[in-house]
Amino acid sequence: MDDVGRQTAIIAYGYEKLGRPKPEGKPDHFIGLIYTITNCIIEIERLKREIKKAEELSLREDLAQLRRQLDDWVSVAAELREKHRNLFDKLLDEARRDENPEQAVNELNRRYEEGEETAKRLIREVADQCLEGFRKTFERVGIRFDSWDWESDFVWKSHVRKTLEKLKSTPYVFQSAGVLEFDAEKVADDFELKPKLGLRKDYEIPSLTLMRADGTTLYTTRDIAYSIWKLEKAEKVINVIGMEQTLAQLQLKLALYALGYGEQAENLVHFAYNLVTLPGYKMASRKGRYIAFDQVLDEAVEKAYAEVSKRSPHLSEEEKRAIAEFVGVGAVKYSLVEVDPAKPVVFTWERVLNFERNSAPYIQYTHARACSIMRKAARKPEKPDYKLLAQPVEHEIILMISRFPEIFIEAAENLKPNLIAEHANLLADKFNTFYNSLPVIKAQPPELSDARLSLVNATRIVLRNALTLIGVKAPEKM
Repeated sequence: MDDVGRQTAIIAYGYEKLGRPKPEGKPDHFIGLIYTITNCIIEIERLKREIKKAEELSLREDLAQLRRQLDDWVSVAAELREKHRNLFDKLLDEARRDENPEQAVNELNRRYEEGEETAKRLIREVADQCLEGFRKTFERVGIRFDSWDWESDFVWKSHVRKTLEKLKSTPYVFQSAGVLEFDAEKVADDFELKPKLGLRKDYEIPSLTLMRADGTTLYTTRDIAYSIWKLEKAEKVINVIGMEQTLAQLQLKLALYALGYGEQAENLVHFAYNLVTLPGYKMASRKGRYIAFDQVLDEAVEKAYAEVSKRSPHLSEEEKRAIAEFVGVGAVKYSLVEVDPAKPVVFTWERVLNFERNSAPYIQYTHARACSIMRKAARKPEKPDYKLLAQPVEHEIILMISRFPEIFIEAAENLKPNLIAEHANLLADKFNTFYNSLPVIKAQPPELSDARLSLVNATRIVLRNALTLIGVKAPEKM
């Protein structure tokens, strides 16, 4: 749980200024709104101070840039105030009582890192509310964590301090303009690590700032201590972190080498994933321009409900709602998994909820179709003669079914869950071709019918297993 750092301090600052209010709606959304408004106010006040300094020093180029930034943030403020007038005005009035809100935030962050009791109570209260909201969302999409680790615990229990002290004793740490820096480039050269890490020899790795001038640490510094702790408890550690953190993860790994954890560092894997983009919409969380995951899930379920109602009007309202929930949630999850992690996900409803091809609803519908065939047959294949499966599409399905264990191993070893999604989609395509062109229950002779029923059942099992592996429900009816 990332509860240490400037962003958390900004939230806590705004939350306290509002009198520690009870969340309106889902707690993590409310806390996120407080962050967005508070951050906007702080940025505007900071830019005003910097503009005043630039005017005093007649720095024309700086002034032009600062004024453009201020105009942008004033525009953001207008958007936020239009949507949340009471909350915005109250926060603005309270923040103006402080001579320097940014300094107050930095001070709160420092006090929290030092374990000062009032700061601990305030920030943990905010973090707990966020966590409550996260848990509700995770429960809805079928995700469970065995345990939660609090970043602050590693600071308060001296893990971070001890790691910093050990780093300082190496020749790779230096002071620059009052801040503590880690020379990642020198470590890579001294240990001859660039070829091993897939880096060009001429690539110069930037230094990592370990500690600010006020004595507070940065996220990657704390993550070094956390990684050491994790590597002591597991043979292999996979950090699931966005692609934009690639440099930070590289610097972290080099810090482990510098600290004498070279062997363990080789068992630290950065599972990098790219961004999710929405056509025509540029997201910026700091400015409140984003679409929450909960919003996407809600809209997916509503769209799925409309489709289910159209396709299966005979179902009861309760059945339609239940199916819409697992179809909508599954569609969103599949859309994120089926793309190679290194590629950006372009999220469009036409792709996500397509019942005709390459989507969770399409594969779920195919699985339900296979289940329906088995129900209608109302018998187990007793005397299948597999030699009678002579059609090319039948051979292709048999080969795809037989390849599934290999696909699973490849996906697991290479951290590519998209391979499982891709295989399920291709199998669904082949099965639907088979279903639309060949009789199953009424096939003659009976040995051929039994063989095709066995093929249907084997397809059902593989589709169910594939969907389950990527966290999507495999329904028997749709």
